[in-house]
Amino acid sequence: MKFIFKYPFRFTIIYLILYILDAFFKNSDVLYSCRYVSKILLSSSLLVFYLYNTKQKDSNKKKLVITALSLFILGDFFFIRGNDNNIIHFVIAGILFAIAKIFYSIRFLNNKDFKISKLVPFLLFCFTYMSVIMFLVYSNLGGFFIPFLIYLFVAMLLMQFAFLRKEEVNSKSFWLVMVGVVAFMFADSINMLKMFYNPLIAYNKLTIMFFYCLAQYLIVFGILKEVDNK
Repeated sequence: MKFIFKYPFRFTIIYLILYILDAFFKNSDVLYSCRYVSKILLSSSLLVFYLYNTKQKDSNKKKLVITALSLFILGDFFFIRGNDNNIIHFVIAGILFAIAKIFYSIRFLNNKDFKISKLVPFLLFCFTYMSVIMFLVYSNLGGFFIPFLIYLFVAMLLMQFAFLRKEEVNSKSFWLVMVGVVAFMFADSINMLKMFYNPLIAYNKLTIMFFYCLAQYLIVFGILKEVDNK
């Protein structure tokens, strides 16, 4: 395993192969159940890669990432079950994903002061984004209004803390994580619109998985490349 997971390029090839396999299984009615293997392997590979390569001395920060990735693995399992029209499992997946993002948010949190003016453009973006999504899906939310709103809030919270890393960490780490979080936003948005607006929107059978896997890949790499700016 070290032969693969200790080397970023080799791992990237394996990750890409697993993604292609999972995308194939996802779009095959006959082989869809194979996703229980392919998707879990795909998600687990990131956790193993992180464990092999992390040099994080702060054990709490390390545990936060491990916990987040573990929750995403569990969430993926229930998400697959949810796609079999099991709404309870879909809700469980959403809860696990939200908690995982909270752990990521705590991981990105820093104790240094920041100017509120830095957040104004970001907050305006968040307000606009949430307003547009809510406008499109509101009439179809029914009893999911509160859970939906909470999940949106958590997604924006993650983006906020990722954004606030800008002057606290090296540029490479910041941009890898930031682009990863934006990819998360695309994956979440398409999935939300698929569920509550248009089930055929944005080639969602391909795009949700693409942006989700890209997000996780970039965030993990960004964390591994992190160097604090003194």
